[in-house]
Amino acid sequence: MIFEDIKNPFVLSSGPSGNFQELSKIIDLNEMGAITTKTITPEPKEGNPVPRIVNIENGLINSIGLQNPGIDEFVEKELPEIEKYETKKIISIAGYSPEDFQMMIKKIDDFNIDAYELNFSCPNVNKGGATITQNFDLYKKCIKISKESTEKPIIIKLGYSDRILKLVEIAINEDVKNFTLINTLKGMRFDLETGKPLLKRGIGGVSGSVIKPFALAMVYTVKQNYPEASIIGNGGIFDSDDVLEFKYAGADYFGIGTAVMMDPELPISLKNEWEDLYVL
Repeated sequence: MIFEDIKNPFVLSSGPSGNFQELSKIIDLNEMGAITTKTITPEPKEGNPVPRIVNIENGLINSIGLQNPGIDEFVEKELPEIEKYETKKIISIAGYSPEDFQMMIKKIDDFNIDAYELNFSCPNVNKGGATITQNFDLYKKCIKISKESTEKPIIIKLGYSDRILKLVEIAINEDVKNFTLINTLKGMRFDLETGKPLLKRGIGGVSGSVIKPFALAMVYTVKQNYPEASIIGNGGIFDSDDVLEFKYAGADYFGIGTAVMMDPELPISLKNEWEDLYVL
């Protein structure tokens, strides 16, 4: 398991909740099992041009592009507030090289945080993110140096892939057995009047209920082949039935992401409902 003493298996996923400034005014984040920051990169990123979010049936498509202030400003201004939360705190990071991951972990590691999520699956950037997994040697080196840079748990965030078992195998061979499955899927929609993509960038990441079958398939595939893997199931969790399906597929923890944008109070109500209905 990723955590030995987690309050409950519900995890706020990276992205929709930002770094919790607004969500913390609505719900008590300390009731969550864990909270995950938005992805931080070595340098500031302005993100992609607008429009960069489109609502679709049973989900949305985003092309945020990992907008964030960069590691230095994050450590100076945001991390001191994040470390005050009394729950498990997961820091999501993405880089372009092994040295990037090493540098960021060294700057963060003395703070009161509990784990790192290495984002190897963002579809909305031209380098880093999912592009690292196209080079198995680079992917392995990023995991290896991250593992060597901290005693805290390392979690690998992957997207839907026909190479998922190879990616998991590489991580496990580096003694990293924790995974978030899955990130968004590439997708797009068009304006029927103009014939142009609804997103300025064209292609974005699809999330929400529409991707749940794909997420379940990845969780199930990994758990069946690597039962030692600890998995945060992520993608389309909106109610307790969704949670139950992810549990059956093999998830150990349950990530809530896009649903927060629809109903900010859902993470707590879902946690309470699940605890009333089922024995965790």
